[in-house]
Amino acid sequence: MTFMFTDIEGSTRLASGLGAEPYRVVLHRHRALIREVLRVHRGTEIETEGDSFFVAFDDAARAARAAVEIQTALRRADWPDLGLGKGPIRPRVRMGLHTGEAWPSAGGYATPEVHRTARICSAAHGDQILASAQLAAAAGLGGRSLERLGFFELRGLPGTTELVQLRAPGLPSEFPPPPIRPHRHNLPADLKAPVDRPEEYRELDRAFATHRLVTVTGLDGCGKTTLVRAWARRRVPLHADGVRYCRPGQDLGAALLQAVGRPVDAFGRALETAIDHLRHREALIVLDDVERAHGPAVERLLRECPEVTILAAGVRPLELPGEAKRALQPPPIDVAAAMLAGFCEDRGAAWTAADCRGLAASVEGFVPALRALADVTAFGSPKTALRRLRDDPVAVLDAGGRFRAAIDEAVAMISGPARAVLLELAARGDGATVDEVLDLCRQRDGSLEALVELVDVALVVIERPAMEQALYRVPTPLRWLLCGRGEPAQVPPSLARRIANVVKLDLDLVRAR
Repeated sequence: MTFMFTDIEGSTRLASGLGAEPYRVVLHRHRALIREVLRVHRGTEIETEGDSFFVAFDDAARAARAAVEIQTALRRADWPDLGLGKGPIRPRVRMGLHTGEAWPSAGGYATPEVHRTARICSAAHGDQILASAQLAAAAGLGGRSLERLGFFELRGLPGTTELVQLRAPGLPSEFPPPPIRPHRHNLPADLKAPVDRPEEYRELDRAFATHRLVTVTGLDGCGKTTLVRAWARRRVPLHADGVRYCRPGQDLGAALLQAVGRPVDAFGRALETAIDHLRHREALIVLDDVERAHGPAVERLLRECPEVTILAAGVRPLELPGEAKRALQPPPIDVAAAMLAGFCEDRGAAWTAADCRGLAASVEGFVPALRALADVTAFGSPKTALRRLRDDPVAVLDAGGRFRAAIDEAVAMISGPARAVLLELAARGDGATVDEVLDLCRQRDGSLEALVELVDVALVVIERPAMEQALYRVPTPLRWLLCGRGEPAQVPPSLARRIANVVKLDLDLVRAR
């Protein structure tokens, strides 16, 4: 069913300003004009109270045409000059339309969609026709016949409603924004302010200047979620249809529908329904914790929704055409120190970034290592943590097993050649150039592709000395886990077995080295 509510804007002020009898003349003239149009378009008048109409239609297109003709008739009608020195008095009527499921009940309709229509009407201005996107879709409206206003929260109703303004020749088209709360994003609120990472923000800005899909990759616990949420929140004003955040899980389509405030698709076509909803919208979609299995759905979303851009975060990139990959490198030491101080504050310790700077520098700002150090730093001190780190770094970092688990999970996703290159680079504390990597691994095929894999999952960091070749290096905390505290030129058999156990390398491959 399609419902229509109308009422006169400022009717109380108009009645008190005109007086009872002049207002009665205006009110009755207004009712007669509306009823004449409703008869033509088969609108059923459910209820009339004061200056308002509640009308039902069984066809959305007829309801839309009726709304336009009502506003046109009200503007063209000869309104009486009531001799009050104000000239002809034309009431300014506001209108709301919505299409949804409804069932007759005791002479009316029992459905929350009636309340939604009433809220839409109350959000309109005089002479304006507001409608839901559902009405526009059901009526087949598009192009110049409507203007999309965005998503809004309607009082007392769950979720959000996308509102459009119906337009027609001869009717005004410029109105103030609806006097209700716009819903520009669904990004979760931060429990505390995140530490700014301005270099990463600028890098994402540059990537999106030329790409529609950017993937931020790195180990679990390296801060991907915090980064993408903080950056996306800055971008909300730049996207006409806002920012939508979701975790894809097993069903990307269902997650998208929930993110945009649409009901679950009952026919198992969640992705198709989400694409239909986003097809002509200019929005940023933030997909957190994506996996390669989501790739085909993401590619289809980008192909069929040309104004949608996607920021994805995951351990590995999606490897789709046109994807810009950004591996999350360790932050600058000042930023890393502020992050470690924040982890300590979460545990009730008031250490400052200055207190934590030396400790952050000792692990090169490697965020999973900072998280692993948070407990001993908070419950002891930065000096205590630094001393213990110097004595036995592996024992300190791997207390609780979280650090090792994050590394194991990333290593389990990469190929055998990538694991071999990781082993080679871990034995070189100063890193290696591309030429040196190819030389080290000259006996193996696919060494360069293996290096790309390692960079993508942030098991290898990139250093770019001025005017020199880039260096590819295993972060020091990861080398401690793989090789112990020393920096051996070659890996002895006993240590090779240890490395194989840690990173799940094939023992035959290690012995071959």
